[in-house]
Amino acid sequence: MEVEPSRSSPTGMQFQKRDGQILLAIYNRDGVLSRRQLKAMFWPGKSWRAMEKRLGKLHQQQYLKWPSAEQRRSRPIPEPIVWLDWKGISWIAGQSGIQPHRPAVWNENQLRKLERQLRGRGIHWLREPRWAQLEHDLAVGDFRLSVEQAVEQYPAIRLETWVTETVFHANPDIVEYQSKGRGGILKRNTRRVCPDGYFTLIDGQRPASGQTARSRFLLEMDMATHDNPSFGQEKVLPGLAYLRSPAYRQHFGDNSGRWLVVTTGERRMQNLKRQAEAQAGRGAGAFYFTTLNRVRAETVLTQPIWWPAGADRPVPLFARSIEAAF
Repeated sequence: MEVEPSRSSPTGMQFQKRDGQILLAIYNRDGVLSRRQLKAMFWPGKSWRAMEKRLGKLHQQQYLKWPSAEQRRSRPIPEPIVWLDWKGISWIAGQSGIQPHRPAVWNENQLRKLERQLRGRGIHWLREPRWAQLEHDLAVGDFRLSVEQAVEQYPAIRLETWVTETVFHANPDIVEYQSKGRGGILKRNTRRVCPDGYFTLIDGQRPASGQTARSRFLLEMDMATHDNPSFGQEKVLPGLAYLRSPAYRQHFGDNSGRWLVVTTGERRMQNLKRQAEAQAGRGAGAFYFTTLNRVRAETVLTQPIWWPAGADRPVPLFARSIEAAF
């Protein structure tokens, strides 16, 4: 289905270039964003009223959805959010040359049919937010927005790519690794590895000093939903094995990378850091830790907010001179 900027809806709404950018932003961020995040991305310095007016039109025309009264009563919703309605995901499909079937009347069966049809073409439609982990998903969106805003401040650095959690879940990699069981006996384990995100930054100044321009990062957003003792076994060891795996190299071209672990508070961060040091040994330096309240556009890349496992002080990911800190 094609949507042209000049085409009017029955109510007179013209689909604008920014409308398409909004739909793409939601889709490319695992299907849900808060209104606060949309405001920062598309209406910085503008009034909330201007944004609400436009979102209201997109909602009325079934490009966007937001929680119903029943969902607001029964679901854990930390702040106002939006996701894609059937016309929004159909527009997304149209950008890849896919024209979904449009029935005369939409009902639940037709919506499920559309969802299956798009999934078969590689397009994942989040019909409803993952309510149980909505706070986690919005935190991932905040982290990504901080990185995007940070690179805008440094012309030498650009965000090359971002792979979302949805992509990893659609085709997860399975790694093998060893861990110590009772009595110190080594046992072999297998585990699926699905980061909350993977992104690469290109520093145009680094090749001049003989350094690799590309830095690879994997994101783990820890919202304190698991007991601390499970982190080393379930995240650190398989995460390290993934960095060393042929699958990682095949997907991303190299076995270099750092895990960025963002958690809820100082005490938990230090506990997770100690687990990484105990479990991974000399490989623990692949894990960097910080807290949610430290991550902002001004700090995420160039301020010493990251604690590498095995180190006794925090460091920036990039020095102020925009040379990588590692």
